[in-house]
Amino acid sequence: MKTKTKTLFHGSPFLFDQFDLSGAGEGTGIKFGFGVYLTEVEASAVHYSQPRNLDLMPEHYLYTVEIPDISENNHIVSALPVSPIIIKKVEEKLGISVPLKVTTKGKEFRKWLGTILTGAKKAGFAEEKVSAEFLNSIGVLYNIWPTAQTKPDGPKNIAVFDVSNIRIVKREQIEIREEKNKWVLVSRKEV
Repeated sequence: MKTKTKTLFHGSPFLFDQFDLSGAGEGTGIKFGFGVYLTEVEASAVHYSQPRNLDLMPEHYLYTVEIPDISENNHIVSALPVSPIIIKKVEEKLGISVPLKVTTKGKEFRKWLGTILTGAKKAGFAEEKVSAEFLNSIGVLYNIWPTAQTKPDGPKNIAVFDVSNIRIVKREQIEIREEKNKWVLVSRKEV
């Protein structure tokens, strides 16, 4: 039986054959947690192929990728309550109770988990990374958030915690231009 997958997109100024988390956070930061940031919207990936606050990069690439399909208990959503099954797995592995107040939003849960695991008072890059690694170890593969905060039921962005869950199916070199403060696609060719 073939495993179900989901097709997503990633934009980058770099050409590569596989994802690598060693540079995580350098392009767009880690506002939505640690991981490789993917999107359901091709135009968003095109836009993010140009890192913020940098001069125009000489090259841009669009990656079409596949990840294992999203299921009820293999992800958290930044602004929604955490699945009771995920909470139970965390409690069993850590041997502590998860405070109810951090279970109402995936973002708060993720940050709490990072601080518990590291002993830090505030969640930063190291805590987000440790949280992602821990969640991945219990089968939670993704953090999900809407591409537009005003449309929570619309297209989604996904942070994938482990690069082994990403398969590149197509790489394209793209040309982009700025229109109304957005980078948009001008041309593309497969590489």
